[in-house]
Amino acid sequence: MPVTSLQDLRENLDGLGYYLGPRGLDGLGNSVSACDREVLGAIDCNATSLRQLANIEDYTRAAILQYQLDSNMAATGNDGPQLRSAIEKTVRILQDNLKKVLGISIELSGNYRRTTYSAVKTYQRTRGLPVTGIATLTVRRRLNDEARGATPTPSPTPSSSSELETLRKLRSDLITLKNSLQARQITDEEFIREVFSRVP
Repeated sequence: MPVTSLQDLRENLDGLGYYLGPRGLDGLGNSVSACDREVLGAIDCNATSLRQLANIEDYTRAAILQYQLDSNMAATGNDGPQLRSAIEKTVRILQDNLKKVLGISIELSGNYRRTTYSAVKTYQRTRGLPVTGIATLTVRRRLNDEARGATPTPSPTPSSSSELETLRKLRSDLITLKNSLQARQITDEEFIREVFSRVP
C-alpha cells in the first residue's frame, strides 16, 4: 500500500537523509531560527513545523529531486503515487536489510518510524559510523552490500620475499620509464612497449 500522507513522505525523505531545510522536519527551536516565509509561506514560525504543512514547499521539492537523482528516476521534483511508492520501497529494502544484518524483528512497513530510526542507530554504532539514525545513501549502500554478503576484496599480498622483490623492481622500473617519458628521452610508443615488456 503506497504512502498516502504528505507527512509520511516527509518522514521517509528525512530518514533517508534528504535535506528538508534549515528548520528540519520539526522546524522549531533551531539555533538560527531560520523561517523563510518565501519558501514556507505565511506560517507561524513559532508554532508550525514543516511536518505539519499541507502543501509541497521548495524544501520538500528539493529533497524529492535529490532522491530522484540518486535513484536514477526522471528528476522533476514532482510528487505523485509513483514517487511515494518508490520511496516506500526504498525504506522497505532498508528495513529488510536491517532485519538480515542485525538479526532483529522489524516490520517492513515502508515508513521510517522510531523502530527503523533506532535500528539504523544500532547498525551505525556497531559499524563505527556516526550514530545519527539517518540512513544516507552511503549507509544504505554499505548495509545493502552487507545484507547480500558482499565483502571487500582483499588486496593481494605477496606470498614470499622474492615476489615482494619482483614487485619492488617493477615499481622502480615503471618510475624510471615514466621519468624518461616526461623528460622526452623516449617516445610514447617506446614507453608503451617497455611497460608491456615488464608487466607480467
